Amino acid sequence: MPRKPFSAVTVQIDRLASEQYEENDLGGLVDLIEVVRIQDSGPTEAARAIRKKLKYGNAHRQLRALIILDGLIQNAGSRFQKTFADEALLERLRLLVKDDTVDSEVRQKANVLFRQWAVAYKGAPGLERVATLYKQLPHTRRPQPHQSRVVSENEAEAERENEAASPPRSPPATRQNEPPAQFPQASSSSGRAVALGSAPTPSSSLFRKDKKDKKNRGKPFNLEKEKHQLLETIASASVASTNLMNGLQLINREVQRVSDNPEVMQRFETCKLLRRQVLRYIQLVESDQYIGSLLSANDELVKGLMAFEIMDKSVDDDSDSEPEHDSTHTSSASMAGLSIKEAPPAKPPRPTSVPMPPVPAPAAGKQKVETDSEPEEDDDDPFSDMNAVKTPYERGEPIWRDV
Repeated sequence: MPRKPFSAVTVQIDRLASEQYEENDLGGLVDLIEVVRIQDSGPTEAARAIRKKLKYGNAHRQLRALIILDGLIQNAGSRFQKTFADEALLERLRLLVKDDTVDSEVRQKANVLFRQWAVAYKGAPGLERVATLYKQLPHTRRPQPHQSRVVSENEAEAERENEAASPPRSPPATRQNEPPAQFPQASSSSGRAVALGSAPTPSSSLFRKDKKDKKNRGKPFNLEKEKHQLLETIASASVASTNLMNGLQLINREVQRVSDNPEVMQRFETCKLLRRQVLRYIQLVESDQYIGSLLSANDELVKGLMAFEIMDKSVDDDSDSEPEHDSTHTSSASMAGLSIKEAPPAKPPRPTSVPMPPVPAPAAGKQKVETDSEPEEDDDDPFSDMNAVKTPYERGEPIWRDV
């Protein structure tokens, strides 16, 4: 795989997108434009650097990347406009406004820019796809809950716990052959901002309930006795999923993976624990009064768990690798016929240089004859070159002055 270019273009974009610049600060953009213009790979390298900010950066860096991109489109010249808009960057921009894991302020900024570009660059050469971004949908499909490894493992854990804790009883005939419930995709999380480090943990009664499951094995489920615990689990699930989503957005993924942050991991484990409790209640509760709230709580927890799984990627996984299964398949197919043991092809012979013909030496007496043939100038000759007089400066056409 060829190595991606890394020059002053990437360095400048990294610096301009950092927290030392305000959101709408355009300082330093002129220097970036100059660097992009003088390099052949400037537009493509700038597009890749901006794409990485949009994928891995926090909310501030994503906003800065959009501002930088808009400034480059306006001022970097026609060569940049015709070469920067590759499919990878366009797809990242499409996903930016449709992804629930992206901060709402970033999505709103992207929507505003899309509509501005649609008006400003309608019919502009090279910017046709940029001008129609506002009505384009992403081509990349987000993984569904049944495709998520984290969600599947969490469901398997909940099933093992339920089998161990539930009494042996025959299920009702109406639900015996019922297929597993396919939960709808979760809606966007609420906008409640929770500072990283202040995540409330589930109530201690929930953990006490988890520890008492072994003692309660074999006892039938009593909704009236567990009603308070059920409502508390639903409320805790909503708070925990919101806290996990907010915590994920505050992580600078260019510097730290989300799985390396202790606070995010604590919120992640809390969501897993709460979802096991929610799944248990979904299987046991048959009252329509609570089943809707339980399904909604499950959707929110699934959304948080899947967001963690999607965002827990190294910065080395650039946007060029999306979708991952397609790129892996393509790479395997393209390398299927290669063998490491094969010898490299022989280098073609270098062309032999054609010797230049020798320069003929001047005749021995020729230079002497020419020198001798020139007559010596006489000092008394008025027409000799020694007595030449310089011609005075002659003007061309007269210059008229307005009076």
